[in-house]
Amino acid sequence: MRILRPEIAKEREEKILRMIVQEYVETRKPVGSELVAKKGLPNVSSATIRNIMKKLEEDGYLFQPHSSGGRIPTDKAYRFYVDYLSKIQTIAAKERQRIEEEYKKNTDEINRVMVQTCKMLSGLSHSAGFVLTNSVKDHIVQRLDFLPLGPGSLLAVLVTAEGSVKHWPLKINIALTPARLLTLNNFINENIAGLSVAEAQRVLWEYMDRPQTEIALLADAASRILKEMSLETSSGDQLYIEGISSLIENSEDYSEVAQTLKIIEERDKFAGILSEKMKQLSAAKNNISVSIGAENKITELRNLSIITTAYKVGEKTVGILGIVGPKHMEYTRMMSLVNFIGEMLGNTIENWQISLENKDD
Repeated sequence: MRILRPEIAKEREEKILRMIVQEYVETRKPVGSELVAKKGLPNVSSATIRNIMKKLEEDGYLFQPHSSGGRIPTDKAYRFYVDYLSKIQTIAAKERQRIEEEYKKNTDEINRVMVQTCKMLSGLSHSAGFVLTNSVKDHIVQRLDFLPLGPGSLLAVLVTAEGSVKHWPLKINIALTPARLLTLNNFINENIAGLSVAEAQRVLWEYMDRPQTEIALLADAASRILKEMSLETSSGDQLYIEGISSLIENSEDYSEVAQTLKIIEERDKFAGILSEKMKQLSAAKNNISVSIGAENKITELRNLSIITTAYKVGEKTVGILGIVGPKHMEYTRMMSLVNFIGEMLGNTIENWQISLENKDD
């Protein structure tokens, strides 16, 4: 019997494992040695392939539901497959064009963009799509302006570098001329632009105690907006989810779906999981994270995979997006899809920010 060099034997094992995972993803049926020989290794006997598959099973990559049937991949096999795919990510040209066209629409409203992104992720993946944005308190202030609404009324508008826009209607007890209001806005932005929302709050509180500054003229209004900002930031990260129904439609076990829906409905818990992933992605070189089955920290997600990527404005990570779907998903396309949409969302927010800066000029 001819003995193969170790590197050739390993290459053959990996090729067979990739074929089995891909075949199972496409058919959802256990894969036998005859099928592997027919599709990819015609010059290797079924007996040799069976021995290799048995070794892969012993190594924890395959599982045989029935003693006389084919084998299916384990979480460990999916992990091997995903790590392999990360080197050869591609995305279909038609899908790329469709995504680019979608991002040309309605990008002036960030919340609409986030919902649109979730729907796009869900629609293209047939899974649940999600976007998690940083807590507002961690955003960088681009502008905070007071705009006149009428006698005794103002609209406070906070714009952050990450693309978030918050509005607060306010009542004031003093009359302000347009010139004085403009002076106030300029003063505020000279002192807080470029700071985080939390830092800006502290600066504004300090100026409220200085009667000689312009901010003191709106002490009441400033205290109101700071209070509203504090309430806003206490809610933490903002989570958008679309396509929960796709998880139900593509599941074969309703009890599994019920467990999954429970964790997703507990938005704070799910957001916490994603926040941890966002921290890991911010520190990692690889911008794609894939958690398969038991790799997920909570039991409700043990039968699903989560693919995530961080989206950035410049070098700053401002959020995370991705999909939640079945373990047998088509990882090649899903990883490319998530990665590309993450880049598109980051570029959209950055372009939106530049547009606002040009308007200011």
